[in-house]
Amino acid sequence: MTGWNLLGHFVHGLIFFTLGLAMLFSQYRSRRILLAAKLHWLSIFALCEALVAWNRLFAAVHPATFHLPPFVATAILALGYAFLLVFGLQTLRPDLPRKLVLIVQGAWVIPYAVTLILAHSASGFDTAFVATGGEILARYVLAFPGGVLTAIGLRKQSYHALDAELRQKVRPYLQLFEVMMGAFGVLNLILVPVGRFFPATWLNADLVPAFLANWLWALVGIGLTWGLFHALHSIQQHIEQWIEGVERLQALAVDRERIGRDLHDGIIQSIYASGLLLESVQPIIPKDPMRAQAQLGRVMDNLNETIQDIRRYIFDLRSDMPDDKLGAGIERLLRDFRINTLLETDFNLSGDERPISSMERRRHIFQIVREALANTAKHAQATWVEIDLAYGEEALELTICDDGVGMATLLVSKGYGLRNIRERARMLDGTLRIESAPGKGVTFNLTVPY
Repeated sequence: MTGWNLLGHFVHGLIFFTLGLAMLFSQYRSRRILLAAKLHWLSIFALCEALVAWNRLFAAVHPATFHLPPFVATAILALGYAFLLVFGLQTLRPDLPRKLVLIVQGAWVIPYAVTLILAHSASGFDTAFVATGGEILARYVLAFPGGVLTAIGLRKQSYHALDAELRQKVRPYLQLFEVMMGAFGVLNLILVPVGRFFPATWLNADLVPAFLANWLWALVGIGLTWGLFHALHSIQQHIEQWIEGVERLQALAVDRERIGRDLHDGIIQSIYASGLLLESVQPIIPKDPMRAQAQLGRVMDNLNETIQDIRRYIFDLRSDMPDDKLGAGIERLLRDFRINTLLETDFNLSGDERPISSMERRRHIFQIVREALANTAKHAQATWVEIDLAYGEEALELTICDDGVGMATLLVSKGYGLRNIRERARMLDGTLRIESAPGKGVTFNLTVPY
């Protein structure tokens, strides 16, 4: 066997082994995709193909060392082709029962095992000949229809399972996979061992040089791998973008609900109370000017507090820094906070700064900081606020603390603000710890994996 032929066996096995493992590992990630519902069946097929290709390589390089007997190699090959056929049938008819796998496997396992037993017991009957015949039949009866049905079924299923916009995006990758799978089926009619029965007597590997045959298998495997995983990646990316959009809408809905309730319970009620006070002042101005002046002072105090509340809400609603780096963005938040509240602030940055690539993740972190600062300004009665941002190896750690009255004495702190912070921490797949005690302030500690 020439060097090119040996290298072809190795590459053939490597490509299908990579395809099998990649499909196996992506099964969980792609479980929501209808096209990948039975991806583990294709994984078994690819791993069986790789095992047989490498077995032939070992048998050629070191004949004396251990390698699979021909009849075992044929059984493994047929096992993989049976799963390919079942996958092809399932793509055409997703409602087919699970017992179809057992039926297809039994359709070749039982007669093949009986033939091997008879061949082994009969004098002068060669089991290697039976193994070769079994491989030819497996390629004709299992691999050829399996490849063709998978190509046709995936094309049909893509038109039923994907909307027009997404289908147009992934069709080039799916078409590559379909063409390569169809080519795999057709090659199993041609690249078969020399047989003593029709059509293997004239359709066999002798039509193509041995080294070229292995490279053809490898080329088909590369096309299958490239097409399938680019298609699945595009679909998965589309799903994740949709989920991110839904989460963004949920976060906006929560923010609007919180702001609406807080405005109604706080600012609107304050303005309404000020209006009532002004109405009560009007009739007593001529009778008791001193009393009227005192009430007007109370109205002015109420309105000044309301103005401060409005400024805090405007600060909380600002969203003009999603493109900032975290360090620079948090510094800007603290600067605005200091100007609006006149509280002392301190910011500490440690570790090698690592970029957060997702704009949505940066936005969640900024909003957590805004929410924590807004709670401090509104409820904590603090004199200073400190924020520490530390970049670790696997995650960043954000700490926000103040010297206020603490959370245990503030029932209002258990409301919308903390709920929003916890919800955003969940969206970041982060861990949130809140520490507080009466008179000891509040400390938020958020750990966010990169």
